[in-house]
Amino acid sequence: MKAKHKLTAIIMALFLGVASFADINTQVPVSAEAIAASGTYTSAAIDLTKVRGDNNSTQRPDGFFSAQVNVAGSGTVKVEYLLSNDGTNYVTPTGATEIATGLTAGNTMHSFDPMVARYLKIKVTETGGANAATVTVTLAIQ
Repeated sequence: MKAKHKLTAIIMALFLGVASFADINTQVPVSAEAIAASGTYTSAAIDLTKVRGDNNSTQRPDGFFSAQVNVAGSGTVKVEYLLSNDGTNYVTPTGATEIATGLTAGNTMHSFDPMVARYLKIKVTETGGANAATVTVTLAIQ
């Protein structure tokens, strides 16, 4: 392959890689929620069929999910997800693991892999039992 063609291929690969980021959608289902000691907060539902990319076109997620979790305060939290196909009954999927557990003050990033469903909720539980925490969860969905 000639150098000119290699350079063109590299530029196209870079462009295509960057262009795919336009389809990443962010949602903030948990925004500075105060969770009491031993308390729980469950977010409103996110309709995954209506997730919109930065290009403002309706898209269906490809199944890549990450959660950035910011915890403030002295509590310890667990973050998990619930799914539903009917929008009424939300369940922890069989075999699912938490997004993150044992989180204390700080900012962390976690990937998770939910099965196919129409709706998703985020559930945050203070597990330490003695102290409150304030939690923000920002999802990236592609």
